[in-house]
Amino acid sequence: MESNKRQKTKRIIEQAMVELLKHDSFNQISTVQLTETAGISRSSFYTHYRDKYDMIEHYQEKLFHQLEYIFDKYSQDKYQAILEVFEFLAQEALLSALLTENGTKEIQTFLRHKLQIMLAEDLQERFGSRCLSPLETEYSHVYLTNAFFGVCQMWIARGKKESPTQMADFLLKMLE
Repeated sequence: MESNKRQKTKRIIEQAMVELLKHDSFNQISTVQLTETAGISRSSFYTHYRDKYDMIEHYQEKLFHQLEYIFDKYSQDKYQAILEVFEFLAQEALLSALLTENGTKEIQTFLRHKLQIMLAEDLQERFGSRCLSPLETEYSHVYLTNAFFGVCQMWIARGKKESPTQMADFLLKMLE
């Protein structure tokens, strides 16, 4: 179990990353900028992480487990899964920042993949009677997944003004 001081320092570093991602892409952010924004020494940063990639890798690993849990828990209930993801996004500033254009591709790819799996069955029911070819089916999965993901990104970019419930309701309407 990590000490409170270590957890607090990690949260400060995460908050600094959120601030920097508002203006710069992840690839443009240096460790020096990160430590200056966090108000900590570089040696303090290196006590916790090898570099910014290691920091994000640790954060994403934790997130992957939490998101995996949500998608598994609500595998039969798309509404609850989508609602819980939006509730999670509402609380996790760094996750939201990583899902913006300035964020990392790994977390974006992971979330798109999870959405695609969740929506595949629904899309099969929706388009199954249209006799889509396997290639057309694959394109339809990508199309709707990217639409959902784009809505998430727009919600974040607009400052998360709508509630998670409003967003889940809207996204489910898109499937009707």
